[in-house]
Amino acid sequence: MKNLALLATAALVLFGLNSYGQDPDTSKIRIGNKKYTVIVDNDKEIKILTDSDSNVVEKEHAEKKEHKHAKRMDGTWGGFEIGIANFANSSNQMATAADARFMDLKVANSLSWNFNFAEKSFGLIKNYFGIVTGLGLQYQNYRFATDFTLTKTNDKLVANAVTMELSKNKLGIWNLNLPLLVEFQIPVYGENTRIKLAAGVIGGLRIGSRQVQKYTDNGEKQKVKIKDDFYLRNFNYCFTARVGYGNIALFANYNPQTLFETGKGGPELYPVTVGIHFGG
Repeated sequence: MKNLALLATAALVLFGLNSYGQDPDTSKIRIGNKKYTVIVDNDKEIKILTDSDSNVVEKEHAEKKEHKHAKRMDGTWGGFEIGIANFANSSNQMATAADARFMDLKVANSLSWNFNFAEKSFGLIKNYFGIVTGLGLQYQNYRFATDFTLTKTNDKLVANAVTMELSKNKLGIWNLNLPLLVEFQIPVYGENTRIKLAAGVIGGLRIGSRQVQKYTDNGEKQKVKIKDDFYLRNFNYCFTARVGYGNIALFANYNPQTLFETGKGGPELYPVTVGIHFGG
């Protein structure tokens, strides 16, 4: 009796499809305590599945849907980044030259904060290889280990010693960044989880800079803010390399240009940043 009911239902489904010219469809029926799914494909083949079979089919449909939606390339730029900011000297060593000891950093407190708020990815070979660009806002925070004030005197940058003991002495620089990256992605455990390798150039426009000093005078905390360009470069660029898995990546940036403009008396320092990227 149950088999006859199933065949009758399947026949009705098939007749309905032939009458109205619809695409392949799926119908669900209940006979007694069991549920059955009737599937009619393009060749008018009829499949009758039980509950357990239906679960398998639905899982396959979900996997196909996930694969279908994994078409757009998602590059390793958009998101939030935090890194350690440091300097390299002319010999590419992480140390300042003898004439730039005043720029020695408290490395653990010198951080780079990046908010990459826009990203556009162009897949050249499907969504596995392509070009990534966008926009980002960067704040470089250099904490100095010595007490001094940067001053522009006679078209030169000079570091003047201060008489008070500073509890904090830092240089903050804001940049608007524009990247151009080449990225290669390798799918792992499905299309949406990938190993990502990227490299390229990031151009920067300095939009602000200031030196901040904190000290205590007669028991009262004081704070001094000095806004200036300090002969920092208005336009800069760095090389970047990134390796990631999923939405997390490690990155390293190196500026081949000196931090300060050439010929303005500033020390020969090349910014270097190493950190972690959180995308998504």
